[in-house]
Amino acid sequence: MYIPWKECENWKQMRLWTQALQQGFYTARSMTASEDDLVEPDMSFEIFTHSTKLFGFKVIMLGRFQEWEGCECYFRITSGVEFIKLVVSNGRVQGALLIGETDLEEVMENLILNQMDISQLGEHILDPNIDIDDYFD
Repeated sequence: MYIPWKECENWKQMRLWTQALQQGFYTARSMTASEDDLVEPDMSFEIFTHSTKLFGFKVIMLGRFQEWEGCECYFRITSGVEFIKLVVSNGRVQGALLIGETDLEEVMENLILNQMDISQLGEHILDPNIDIDDYFD
């Protein structure tokens, strides 16, 4: 049986229990499929996502949330309330680190998956006066 595995730029192995569970489900589907069945990886392998709580704050990590050479990082920090970091390359969001009740999880996930060009907004994408939820969702 041939199992196709297309590596996605925005997904990476981080040795997390949620990823182990997703990989286990994929492996089980592959093992129980007939020889002629093609088992495609599901959505959980398109983008890295992880959520947890740290010191009472919600922490969401999406895509390639760690910066690398050649990328830009945009920040919005409200002390004691929220911390938002976007990792942007070639005008497209590649990753995000969201701490606190930002309500930006879905928007950032869509921006990463759809690779929309945000270069016209630049750092202003994180301006709290701009409702990017309505703009991009």
